[in-house]
Amino acid sequence: MRATFWRVAHEHYRGKQPSVLTEAAAFIWALLFIFVYGAALLAGWRPDVSEALVGTVLVGVPLTVGVLHRRIRIEASKGSDALYRKRIEAND
Repeated sequence: MRATFWRVAHEHYRGKQPSVLTEAAAFIWALLFIFVYGAALLAGWRPDVSEALVGTVLVGVPLTVGVLHRRIRIEASKGSDALYRKRIEAND
């Protein structure tokens, strides 16, 4: 799984730098829905299973994307061939 992640990251960001704006948008989206669902829970709303699943997806997916994109950006900042080195290291 790690090898696939770093292979895709290297292929996607081979010729460009990862954008801070992408991860900021993902974190803001997740934070917005954390506040929305948190306020609703504090107001007494009790979700059923489908509503809880939708809430988990609306928070979890962007949060995961933001964290993974941040890992890619931090690794890419180590040098021009850092993602390639990480890809090779993950294959071992």
